[in-house]
Amino acid sequence: MIEGDESMDFEDFTVAKEPTTIEKIKKLDDERAKLLESAKSDALARAEEAINELTALGFEYELVEPTRATARKPRTARKGSASDHHPKGACPICEYATSPPHDKRSHRSQTRKKPFTDAELAAKGMTIAA
Repeated sequence: MIEGDESMDFEDFTVAKEPTTIEKIKKLDDERAKLLESAKSDALARAEEAINELTALGFEYELVEPTRATARKPRTARKGSASDHHPKGACPICEYATSPPHDKRSHRSQTRKKPFTDAELAAKGMTIAA
C-alpha cells in the first residue's frame, strides 16, 4: 500500500440490493389489488348508470352486495346419501343374493316391488347365489 492514499473502505460501500422474491410477490399483490379495485369501481359505475336508466323507465332495481352468509358455498362431496352402486349381499326386496349381484334398482320396472321369479332371474341372466 502506498502511504497517503486512502485505503478502500468496504464498510461504506453499498451494493444495489435486488428485491427478494417475497418482496416482488407483495408488490405484485398490491398492484393486483389496486387494479381489481379500479375495475370494480368502473363496473359499479356502469351498473349504477344502467340501474338509474331502468329507474327512469319505471323499473325498480337495487344493486346489492351479497352478505357472507348467503355467498355461494363450495361444492362438497355427498356423504352417505349416495346409493350403493356396487351391490353386495342380499337385495332388500328379494331378500337373497344373486350372481351377478343386484339391488333394489333392478326392480324399478316393477309397479309392485316383489322378489324376482325364476323366469325373471333367467331373463336377466342371474342365478340365486348360495
